[in-house]
Amino acid sequence: MKTVKANKEKMITKKNIVSSLIIAGIVLMFSINLVAQSLEQSFLNPPNSVKPRTWMHAMSGNMSKVGMTKDLEAISDAGQGGVLLFNVANGIPYGNVPYNSDEHQSIIAHAAKECERLELSFGVHNCSGWSSSGGPWVTPEQSMKMVVWSETIVDGGSEIEAILPQPTTIEGFYRDIAVIAYPSLETELIDAEAKPIVTASDENFNVDLATDKKNSTPTRLSKGQYNNPWVTFDYGKEHEISSLYISLIGDSGIEVQFEKSNDGENFTPVSTIKGATVSKKKVIISDQFDPVKARYFRFSFDKDFDIREIELRTTRMFDNYIAYSGIGTTHNYYNGIKEPKPGMVIEKESIMDLSSSMTNDGMLNTNLPKGKWTVMRFGYTSLGAVNWPASKWGIGLECDKFDRNAFKSHFDAFAQKVINNSQKNAPNALQYIEIDSYEMGGQNWTENFNNIFKKEKGYDIIPLLPFFAGRYIDSAETVSDIAYDLNDTYCNLMTNNYFKYFTELCNKNGLKSYVEPYGHGPVNTLDAVGQIDIPMDEFWVNRDNLNVFRTVTGSHIYGKNKISAEAFTSRPELNWKVHPALAKATGDLAWTEGINEFMFHRFVHQANTHVKPGLTMGFWGSHFDRNQTWWMNAGKSWFTYIARGSHLLRQGYPVADVLVFVGDGPHRDAPVRKKLEPTIPQGINYDCSNADVLINRITIKDKTLVLPEGNAYRYLVLHDVNLTTLPTLRRIKEIVDAGVPVIGSKPVKLAGYKVSKEENKEFDELCSYIWSQPNCTTTFDLTGIQSDFKVKGYDRPFVHRKSTEGDIYFFFNDKDEQVTYECLFRIANKLPELWDANTGNIIKLANYKSEGASTRLWLNLKPKESAFIVFRDSVDNDNTIIGENADKNIYFKANNTVAVESENSEATTFIWSDGETSEIKAIKFPEPLDLSSNWNVEFLEEHDFASEKEFQVLSDWKDDKDEGIKYYSGTAIYTKSFKMPKNELKELRYILDLGEVDVVAEVVVNGINLGVIWIAPFEVDITDQLQKGENHLEIKITNQWSNRLIGDENYPQQDGGYQKSSYIPADDSKMPDWYINNEPMPAGPRTTFSSWDFYKKGDELLPSGLKGPVKIKYKRIIEIDN
Repeated sequence: MKTVKANKEKMITKKNIVSSLIIAGIVLMFSINLVAQSLEQSFLNPPNSVKPRTWMHAMSGNMSKVGMTKDLEAISDAGQGGVLLFNVANGIPYGNVPYNSDEHQSIIAHAAKECERLELSFGVHNCSGWSSSGGPWVTPEQSMKMVVWSETIVDGGSEIEAILPQPTTIEGFYRDIAVIAYPSLETELIDAEAKPIVTASDENFNVDLATDKKNSTPTRLSKGQYNNPWVTFDYGKEHEISSLYISLIGDSGIEVQFEKSNDGENFTPVSTIKGATVSKKKVIISDQFDPVKARYFRFSFDKDFDIREIELRTTRMFDNYIAYSGIGTTHNYYNGIKEPKPGMVIEKESIMDLSSSMTNDGMLNTNLPKGKWTVMRFGYTSLGAVNWPASKWGIGLECDKFDRNAFKSHFDAFAQKVINNSQKNAPNALQYIEIDSYEMGGQNWTENFNNIFKKEKGYDIIPLLPFFAGRYIDSAETVSDIAYDLNDTYCNLMTNNYFKYFTELCNKNGLKSYVEPYGHGPVNTLDAVGQIDIPMDEFWVNRDNLNVFRTVTGSHIYGKNKISAEAFTSRPELNWKVHPALAKATGDLAWTEGINEFMFHRFVHQANTHVKPGLTMGFWGSHFDRNQTWWMNAGKSWFTYIARGSHLLRQGYPVADVLVFVGDGPHRDAPVRKKLEPTIPQGINYDCSNADVLINRITIKDKTLVLPEGNAYRYLVLHDVNLTTLPTLRRIKEIVDAGVPVIGSKPVKLAGYKVSKEENKEFDELCSYIWSQPNCTTTFDLTGIQSDFKVKGYDRPFVHRKSTEGDIYFFFNDKDEQVTYECLFRIANKLPELWDANTGNIIKLANYKSEGASTRLWLNLKPKESAFIVFRDSVDNDNTIIGENADKNIYFKANNTVAVESENSEATTFIWSDGETSEIKAIKFPEPLDLSSNWNVEFLEEHDFASEKEFQVLSDWKDDKDEGIKYYSGTAIYTKSFKMPKNELKELRYILDLGEVDVVAEVVVNGINLGVIWIAPFEVDITDQLQKGENHLEIKITNQWSNRLIGDENYPQQDGGYQKSSYIPADDSKMPDWYINNEPMPAGPRTTFSSWDFYKKGDELLPSGLKGPVKIKYKRIIEIDN
């Protein structure tokens, strides 16, 4: 054992470590030194390209150039890198700038010019609202389309003359597809003859409209005197029901109770059915079940609804037929549809095409064999979907996602105008156009779809049209195969004619596409990611399940280095309570899941420059606005932290050991870890691949699957491959033949309806061969392979990226206490470095041990602290400190001595990896200097309360008797002077500990600004700023807006008649003239104006101020000799 005296000035060299570092340094000097210096410099001072960006929402035409300039300057000053401008209308009354008007385009061009001046990137959303691509310029012919039909029973055996009713017609648009006939099912005859009496709890409910089989015009069902409004069907006698259908206006998550009764008074539940969103605010509730018998059937609702159609049938449709027909979304095309019972099936050979026998006015003239025949007139109409939530000037039909011509017309109407105007004024500013998350549901037809489908799948869909009406054709397998082919075609059309074409139009104009490539509808996320420039997902504050993996892994397999996210979205309950320290852990979690660009949700454009906090995005989103109290202190510091971290997370390529093939076909998504079999342990990362990447982007080298960017996978896992294609099987054979381990069950059949005998024969041969090879197994224990990153007590995701400079790992402490993590990295003989994104400091760590192919590191992380661990420099025969220690991290100083910063005054023993020990002697620290009393606090006029008060004891502002302090929101300045007692221990460092702070502190010591502390612990080293004699301490404390907003609720309104509007504001809603004219709010006791009432009088106030205890404590820097 060797005893070491702690001495900051003492220089002791650790010969074996130092020599290896010197040798490594000489080698690196001639190879990557310049690159490393560049990375270190750009980490400390990140370039604009990695700074976080923000969605800027202009609300309901409330826009001004002066407000835009002020917003953009604030965004630039705070350290954000760009904006993406949205125009939405979420409950905010209208201003005076109509969407897409000359004035609107002029303000956008002005914004572009200002962004160029301020070196901000600039982009716009492609339409009004946040979803998806529509506007008043989209005609019904260019809109999203759906298949509709009418049914007529006719008697065969003689000449037939019958009017076939025109099916549902929306927006006055309808086109015929075909007329189909087949021998009627017995249950269809029962349905045709049934004449139930339909009644409702609401006497104003229009029963005739709701049961006219025209799924178009809604009628309101209101609660009235009933808690659960209802609609009842009385069949007069016992009747059998096997299918139900309701079309209504509402949101996803709707549930309806289906009930039965024999007396009309006492009802018993049959089932509870959940609705499926088919387009924004349009929901279909559909269910199919074994026969239920009763005289009365009732639908019971839990609130008011606008119902477009409501129907009961004896005929049992096949399961989930709405989704399988492309209007909803489903994922199971193998065994998701039950086998039909006798009498439920239409024989395909019996179906007849009578299209040529119908006149333009719907008259059918034909002959059919004797018997009852069901004649279906099929056509297509507008889905009626509109962009959401758009202003009255910007709302209109959603364009057809399967039709490039329709999308081009939409693009030209707004986006192309923005491009042309912006490039005239600021040729370098406009950089991207965006499509937000897809929330419009499905569409299942487009002009010329039959020919498109026939070309892609090789057969005619016309004879199979009863499929769209939920009828079984031949068998459940046939119906499933048709559903697979249709939805595969829909997804391919969406990928190529929407996402890909959008990117082509952007690129043609020198721009990039931002796209959130997911949603309920015909979307294959992985395929879509491959066709866009910058993929984007979304995540919400304080949610553990961020659900961003689909976009992240798609970006990995397609080499998209920037992976953006609509970041920190929140629900109304968080509102003004969000601040950087609260949001940081969610952002760190997003980093561990692969996001490396934050696009803040959201910043609201403040057209009026006199009010604060100002407009909000209705009740949605976290308020990342220039009027935030913490914008230029905690905000600016946090934005820098984000930029540094994002920069590191874009270096090189992500490391993952396992590639999961997600299967062929429609609606393929990336399964999360808990849904995978075999289990992939947390210490191993994986990506998901579609068929395109597996076949066309991946090469095979040394029994490894390699992407062009360098990503290399050692294992291939097959997920959900019951249905597959021959190109996929041929590729899997090549992979197996190359010796790559393949894990997964054997496919059951080839996907699709039209499969030849020769194709089935090849399928059988390939399956037999592949699954007979020794490296292809149905099960495999992946927990037995070496983890890339393993930490005791840590079960979160992690990031590992590999670049020419080295290996970068990222994880974070998700706990509210300091934790010492024992980490095992799959990296050998390299020195671990801690890159601190908060400070920009880089520390060479010395508390580690090389263990063969791995490195074991002991790392102390403060509460919620994150860690970028970078391995760059090679080391050989390193002798280092090992084992857990309760102090700060052990590190190499600039002179390559080993040191530790310790707040521990007791004797400490350190163990070296060679078995030697070093002991640090105990010393006696001076008592901490208590600074918790007698502070002078200045509250500022700029925050609407000018006052000074002496706080003899630190306390919470919210508890103060002075209402000006109690309801104060903003920054107050604490000052005091003090003398440091004489200290004989020269090696000590002096740490100012502020104790409890709500929510931000900025520290100035003797006139020297030591910066902003925005996250606990609120501590800073003040050693170098202290002076003999008297010292002056200034602490600037910033709280949040909530308390002032609550306080203002004590006073009457003085907003000139401001009133919130509906989600889509009423046409006559209008912001007050004073707001539109950029004048101050009318005079009165209130000092705030907020467009949404998040608080009411008497609400609980938020903790605020410097609450301490404030003290100066000590630590020592100890050099450890071996």
